[in-house]
Amino acid sequence: MNEAHGEHDVEGLIELRNRTLDAYVDGQISEDTSRADLAAIAIGLDRILSPDRQGDLEGRAARVVEAILADSRARRAATPPAKAARIEFWRRRRLERLRHEDPAADGAVAPRDLEREETEPDELRMARPVLAALRDERAVWGAPERVREIADRPVRPPSPRSSSGFPDVTWTDDDRLMWEEFIDGVPCQGCGRPFLGDETSQRDDESWAVYRERMAPIEAAFRARHPEHGTSWNVGGGPSHCRRCCAPHPLSPNQIRQLNQIANPPKPQAPAPEVRVRHCGTCHRPLDPDHVCQLDDLPKRLRAVVEAVLVQERERAPRSTEE
Repeated sequence: MNEAHGEHDVEGLIELRNRTLDAYVDGQISEDTSRADLAAIAIGLDRILSPDRQGDLEGRAARVVEAILADSRARRAATPPAKAARIEFWRRRRLERLRHEDPAADGAVAPRDLEREETEPDELRMARPVLAALRDERAVWGAPERVREIADRPVRPPSPRSSSGFPDVTWTDDDRLMWEEFIDGVPCQGCGRPFLGDETSQRDDESWAVYRERMAPIEAAFRARHPEHGTSWNVGGGPSHCRRCCAPHPLSPNQIRQLNQIANPPKPQAPAPEVRVRHCGTCHRPLDPDHVCQLDDLPKRLRAVVEAVLVQERERAPRSTEE
């Protein structure tokens, strides 16, 4: 970062601005902090681009915005199409979030911001916070110190190489797509080619000989793009990707759920302890505190029945007559 007399130049301030935006996106700083940081950086840019602070504020803000947009256009031109597609995905995701936010929750700020971002030119939309910063006397007074604080913050270290077991890979963990990016069609961040399709799959009405003939130039083109890079892989018959250059595609939520079930199987439940139940020695029913055996008086009942039968038999027997 170039500095002159202890002050940052335009290039250095814009680099700080990009670092601030990255820190906010990564969740390292809050939205309020990022807004205050961007305001201080805009004030610093104004002091360089309009050192005499002459002229109307709108013109000074326009110069600041133009410097920022010039850097943005240069970065956009140097951004590979695959990474640009990823940036566009998250821009659309942010707009969708704003579109679905409850207007009553924050005084309808989100819908208004959404309308401006979708309809206003960048020059007008970006000039608004810059103008507000230039009009804030307290922000102007404290801008130099805040810019120094921004510059002194630790920079996020570069992404480590993936520990995938292949020491010669050139992709990093930052190249891995999220599932939402993958299904939306964001291409591979390594080679820029899509993941999905039927380029390498054998079609239903295609013989093996015809399939191999069609695949020959596809495989030759892949080897030309990735000479001696090792094996390739694809997703369901889509375009081939290089083991060395292309980060593996993300797993689906269902696959992750299945892997979690395999890695963390449910613990087997212990069998319920055996409960021994005592039974009545007479009626053989389970014994409980209120048990009353219905067969305790069985002998008495049987004797009464037998005696009743005997009485009936005696009455039926013919009586002997006395002479």
